[in-house]
Amino acid sequence: MKRNYKVILIVLALSGIFVAFRQQQTAKNKEIAIITGVQRVIEYAHYHPAFINNDFSEKVYKEFIKDLDPSKRYLLQSDIDSLTVYKNSIDNEIREGKTDFYQKAYAIIQQRQAESIDYINDILKKGFDFDKDEILNIDYEKIKPAKTKAELKERWRKYLKFNTLSRLYDKIKEQEQKQKKDSTFKPKSRKTLEQEALKATKKSIKTYIDALKDMEEMDYFSMYMNAITMQNDPHTNYFSPQSKERFDTSMSGSFEGIGARLQKDGDFVKIVEIIVGGPAWKDGKLKVGDLIQKVGQGDDEPVDIMGMRLSKVVKLIKGPKGTIVKLIVKRVDGSIETIPITRDRVELEETFAKSLLIKDENQTFGYIYLPKFYINFKEQNQRSAATDIKKELEKLKAENVNGIVLDLRNNGGGSLATVIDIAGFFIDKGPIVQVRDKKNKIDVLKDQDKSTIYDGKVVILINELSASASEILAAALQDYNRAIIIGGKSYGKGTVQNFIGLNRIMGDEFGDLGALKWTTKKFYRISGGSTQRKGVTPDIIIPDNYMYLKVREEDEPTALAWDKIDKVRHKTYEIAGKSKIITHEQQRIDTTSLFLHIKEKARWIADNKKDNTIYLKLDKYINDLKKNEAIGKRFDSLTKFESNFEIYSLPIDIKAKEEANDTIFKTKRDKWIKAIKKDPYISEAIKVLEKEG
Repeated sequence: MKRNYKVILIVLALSGIFVAFRQQQTAKNKEIAIITGVQRVIEYAHYHPAFINNDFSEKVYKEFIKDLDPSKRYLLQSDIDSLTVYKNSIDNEIREGKTDFYQKAYAIIQQRQAESIDYINDILKKGFDFDKDEILNIDYEKIKPAKTKAELKERWRKYLKFNTLSRLYDKIKEQEQKQKKDSTFKPKSRKTLEQEALKATKKSIKTYIDALKDMEEMDYFSMYMNAITMQNDPHTNYFSPQSKERFDTSMSGSFEGIGARLQKDGDFVKIVEIIVGGPAWKDGKLKVGDLIQKVGQGDDEPVDIMGMRLSKVVKLIKGPKGTIVKLIVKRVDGSIETIPITRDRVELEETFAKSLLIKDENQTFGYIYLPKFYINFKEQNQRSAATDIKKELEKLKAENVNGIVLDLRNNGGGSLATVIDIAGFFIDKGPIVQVRDKKNKIDVLKDQDKSTIYDGKVVILINELSASASEILAAALQDYNRAIIIGGKSYGKGTVQNFIGLNRIMGDEFGDLGALKWTTKKFYRISGGSTQRKGVTPDIIIPDNYMYLKVREEDEPTALAWDKIDKVRHKTYEIAGKSKIITHEQQRIDTTSLFLHIKEKARWIADNKKDNTIYLKLDKYINDLKKNEAIGKRFDSLTKFESNFEIYSLPIDIKAKEEANDTIFKTKRDKWIKAIKKDPYISEAIKVLEKEG
C-alpha cells in the first residue's frame, strides 16, 4: 500500500507516547526497549488491540514453550513446571519492562541443548540395531514432555536411528539400481552400508550441532517477541535487525539461490512457492508442498535439517551462482527424492506479469499470469503490476482475442494501489474495496478512471493460496458480475499491515531494534462481507491437491474474525448465460473422472499427513515406503493430462526478445507452454470462456 499521512500521524502519536519513557529509561537494555516498543504498538496501534492480561499471558507462555522445543527432545516436564510460575505474570512483565520469564527459559534451553550434544555423541558411538522392532512417533502435539533425562535420550536415540535408517535405505536402493544397470556389479554387504550410513549421520549431525551453537540470543528473543505479537493475529510479526536485513534482501528482487520460497513445517521445511524463471522452476523437479529433509553441497554428504531454524536452512540452500545444492525431499505422496539444483541468479523480471495466446478451433483466447501485485515504492515511475497488466491487456486486445483468463493462483497479494488500478481496467469506474480502521472509519477505495481497457469476457483462476490483493480483485470483479471466478476457495487474508522500524518509536540510544509489521485495517467487499477468513468462493469450484489441507487463514488460531459492513452502490454487468454456464460446468466437473481422481488424491494426501508413525525396523520401514509408493502410483495418470490447445507467445513479445537478443526466451517460453498444456485448470477456464455468448 502507498505510504500516506495517516501512517505518519500514527508514528508521531506513538512517538509522543514514548517521549517520557525515553527520558526515564535510557539505562534499560536493548531487549527491554524492544519489548516495550512492541507492547505499545500491539496494545494501542493494532486494528484489534490485544488485552494484555492473564489470558494473553498464558497464550504467550504456551506458544513460546512450543516454539522452544517443537519436537519435545530438549525440555523436561520439570523444566516446564519451573516456568509455570510465569504463566499468569508475563503480562505484568511486559508492562513493567521485565524479561524474567524469557531469561529463565533461555537459560534452561541453553542447558538442555548442551546436554543433548552429549546424548547424541554417546548414541552415535554405539550405533543401531535395524532388526529391532520399534517405532518413532512424530505426533508432537500429543506427545507429553519427557519426565527424565533417560527418556529424553531415548527420544534422541530413536530420532537418530530414523535418520540413519533413511540413509541406509537410500544406499540399499542405490546398490539395487547399479545391479540392474550392470550385472557384474558386486554390491556391498549390509554391514558396510550400515557403517556408511552411520558415518553420514555423524557428519550431518555435526553440522546440525554447529548450527545450534551458531544461534544467537537475539534469535531466541525474536522467537519470544513473535510469541507475543502473533497473539494479535498471524500477520503481526517482529523482525530482528538480522531478519529485517533478510527481508529487505528478499524485497530487492535479485539474489543467488534456487528460486524457491520456504516455510517451516514441523521439523522440516516446506516449499511454498517456486519462483518462475528461477533454477528450481527451470529444473522442474521441485514442487510446492515438498518437505525438505536434508541439504547437501555438491558431492558432500547431505545435512539433516530436521529441527533446524528456517534461517539456517535458507543459508544452506543459498549460494554462489553455478554451484550445486542437493535437496532430499519428501513428496506430498510420501515418496523420497534427491533433487540436485544448480544455483543461479534469480531475477525479479521472471516474476512479472506475462501473457500467451491459446487457440482452440476457431477461437483465440488470452492468458495472463500474475504472480503477485508488485510495485516499486521508492521509484513510482517504475513498472508495477498495474502498468504491466495494462500492457498485456492492450497487446491481447490487438490480437482480437475472444476472452481472457487471468490466473491469480498462488498469488499471495502485494500492493493495494495496483489492485484498484487493475480492477479499473475491466470496469467504467466505481468502488473496488472498502477499508475499515480500528476506529470503524470506512474508506471506499474507487477506480476514478472512466475508461475501460478491456470489456470482453473474463475468467479469473484462484486457489487456496490466492490471498489478500488477489482476493480483493477477484471479489470486486465477482461483485460487479464482470468475471466468472473458478478454482478453489481462496486463502482468506482480509487485513492490511504496516511496517515500522522500532527505532522510530524508541529512539536510537539502544542501537538497531529491528522492526514490527502490524495489522492496521481490514478489507471488505463492495457487497459488504469481509474477505477475512472466508476468502472468495469461486462461481465454479474445481478440486485440487490443497482442498483438504489446513492451509487457509481460517486454520490459524489467532486469525481475526469474519464480519460484514454495509454494501456500497455499484454497477453490475451482464454475463450472457452465466447461470446456465455455471450449473452445466459445475455438474460436468463434479462427474469428470480427472477431477474425481484429483479429489481422491487430495483426500489421500490429507489422510497421509495424519500418519505419524515411522517404523524403525528395516524391513517394515521399506515395506511402508513401498506401500505409499504403490498408492501414489494410482495417481500417475494425472500427470498424463494434456490439452489439445495451440498455445504460443504473442508476436510482439517474440519480436521484442529477438531485438533484445534474449537467447533463452524461447527455451523458457517452451517450458512454460508445455506446463500450461498439462494444466487442467487452465483448460477448464478456456472451456468456460467458450460457453459464454
